[in-house]
Amino acid sequence: MFDASKIGQSFPPFTIEVERGKVHELALAIGDDNPLYQSREAAQAAGYADVELYPTSPTVFAFWGNTQKMEQQASLGMDLKRVLHGEEAYEYLAPIAPGDTLTGVMILADVKTTQGKGGSSLDMITFETHYTNQHGLPVLTDREVVILRGEASL
Repeated sequence: MFDASKIGQSFPPFTIEVERGKVHELALAIGDDNPLYQSREAAQAAGYADVELYPTSPTVFAFWGNTQKMEQQASLGMDLKRVLHGEEAYEYLAPIAPGDTLTGVMILADVKTTQGKGGSSLDMITFETHYTNQHGLPVLTDREVVILRGEASL
């Protein structure tokens, strides 16, 4: 069972610059040819200032910007070989555009434990990463639930 007393622990801030090319690459990688993610001109014609941020871009922010993420999670006592990705949700608080520099702070937000088949425990661990832009304005909250599989009881 995961130590719930660690709820509220935060980790050092990290920064990432939102790059137009990376928005384009992500859209290409998942096969989305919507011109809003490809062309500044197309995005501007649709009323946007620049290419649109792909809705799931925050997933890659955490890996490109927070290169210590896995070590930070392991420092909580998580055996990373037992971790499954459960779900992820994004709450956009303000527009994010290419050229913005975001600062993220990841915190351990919640832990719930359930029983799995065969008597093993499953810990549902929620991390939140709160992002502000270069002006200090909150722009995004990323909530990620990971599942930590326990060992089966004998």
